[in-house]
Amino acid sequence: MIEPAPGSPRPRLNRRRWLIAAVAAATIGWAAVGGWRDRAERRVRPIDPASGYINTALDVGYVGDQACARCHGEIAALYRRHPMGRSLTPISMDRDVVLGKSALGNQVVFKAGGLEYSVADRDNRMFHQESRRDASGRVIARSEGEVRFVLGSGRIGLSFLIERDGFLFQSPISWYTQKAKWDLSPGYERRNAHFDRPIGASCLYCHANHVNPTRGTVNHYETPIFQGYSIGCERCHGPGEEHAVRPMIVDGRDVTIVNPANLEPPLRDAVCEQCHLSGRRRIPRLGKTDQDFRPGLAFHSFWTVFEPAEGANGERFVGQVEQMRQSRCHAASQGKLGCTSCHDPHRVPEPDERTAYYRERCLNCHAKKPCALELMTRLKQSPADDCVSCHMPRQGSHDIAHSAATDHRVPRFPGRERAAIPVSPSPGSSLVPFHAALLTDQERSSIGRDLGIAVCREGIEGAALAVSKLEQALKSNHNDPVGWEALAVALGELGRKADALSAWKEAAAQPPTSETALAGLAAAAQAAAQRDLAVSTWRKTVAAAPVRSEYRANLASALFETRDWPDCARECRAALGLNPVDLDTRQLLVRCLLRLGDLAAAREQFRILLDFDPPDRADLLNRFSALTPKP
Repeated sequence: MIEPAPGSPRPRLNRRRWLIAAVAAATIGWAAVGGWRDRAERRVRPIDPASGYINTALDVGYVGDQACARCHGEIAALYRRHPMGRSLTPISMDRDVVLGKSALGNQVVFKAGGLEYSVADRDNRMFHQESRRDASGRVIARSEGEVRFVLGSGRIGLSFLIERDGFLFQSPISWYTQKAKWDLSPGYERRNAHFDRPIGASCLYCHANHVNPTRGTVNHYETPIFQGYSIGCERCHGPGEEHAVRPMIVDGRDVTIVNPANLEPPLRDAVCEQCHLSGRRRIPRLGKTDQDFRPGLAFHSFWTVFEPAEGANGERFVGQVEQMRQSRCHAASQGKLGCTSCHDPHRVPEPDERTAYYRERCLNCHAKKPCALELMTRLKQSPADDCVSCHMPRQGSHDIAHSAATDHRVPRFPGRERAAIPVSPSPGSSLVPFHAALLTDQERSSIGRDLGIAVCREGIEGAALAVSKLEQALKSNHNDPVGWEALAVALGELGRKADALSAWKEAAAQPPTSETALAGLAAAAQAAAQRDLAVSTWRKTVAAAPVRSEYRANLASALFETRDWPDCARECRAALGLNPVDLDTRQLLVRCLLRLGDLAAAREQFRILLDFDPPDRADLLNRFSALTPKP
């Protein structure tokens, strides 16, 4: 309220206005008191006996980083400079930084696989482009996507997300920090998905603070897509609603917000493992999603992580968690040593303090029994007396996502492998559960379902075991969409097409209808020559994800088999609008246009097809001789 200047007359309220103001103030006051009482007098949540905290319940709400920063401003500001605090940002925040890494004005930043890739700046918006030129240098195909989000802190690199109507896709263009260059996104050198690689919730789980995926879809999200961008305070401390409203001290500690340092080692480790433990296969437990996990709860209650059994016999794991678990440091401490024994989760030491910082961490355990080498010997090897450079040597290039930059096994003698640790893989499988020692008898008995899904994803060699495990599990729990999909895939690998089709039907019937189950059923029906079922199911799949070029191309193929030439041509054009370098679909469009009798359009599409200089050019000229210009 603005007070009048001294000596100036105070404005007068007429009686009616004064009465209205007084009633309004009283109403607001009583509402505030009532709201406080509602919060203060609501039921006290029980303390979870497993974690010792009350904010591990699913119905405890999240309040966001700003609420945390009101009381913890200094540490919140420090954390925002941490890589986890910069894991995802809108392009509007990083646009100048990202664009500064390349020339502007649609200039090509690199070439790969006969395609050109550009970063363009138009009207303060960033676009990534993929182009193909013919022999004369003329652009014959170009697709682009507007970059909406930057994925990664930039320490290893940056990837970029394209949004189309609430669907998220990865751009084929990424920035690699250590090499200081643009190149294809990870994995694109094996299979170039162009602008059609979906980004699912399990990927975003470790890069974004919180998302609300649309149930049954692969990469569609409720809007706004992100609730907070980068990994936030509550991902490690749990939801803060109870703590923000009414902290509660029990036995000297606040039980309304998780402090990972006070957790038992397995629960403390789970806070880091939720993002830093991928394993060979990571399978969500039946009925669980990534979003269900809360700090303070056991990791293996939400995921089963499988590792290759031979990994314990000297194989160099790429993950930090697996490597640390193999270390003598971890074993000798009986599990007390964890990620935060060496790493401060709120800050990363500056380059000029890193050596001293990590040496101090080593000496926390090794003060009484320091390095066996004399100081002068150590200084010859490392003038800075750097423990890490000797006992945690770098492992080649660190441009690979999800890999350890340094050897987290902390070998006492670098170059020597540790002795084998006995492991017991399941019969018929080389995979072992990472948390086997923590499983209860009930969890151990139910792990067959997760193993079945894991070995199914290993390919044909795991198909028979997958079928055995999954058939047994599905008898007990019929409502398991992921289990039915895995069983269908395994049956298909074994050549049991009729059984696979039946399993796909079961998968597609599970609520909510799964986009991947629909796609699997449509493909299985098409392979079984059940053309009407294939077309109707591909239509449902396209309706679920209309911006996936792959789905539209498959629908076009099914429509061609039913001789529905007009719809086939429409779907071909729609697929090519999303991915113009799809030569199979362009060839299908040529065939369809010929059936429709549209020779002019067929010739135009055939000319574009030949401009791509396809490897089967001679065969195409033979097959479509009617479209070849006569000499």
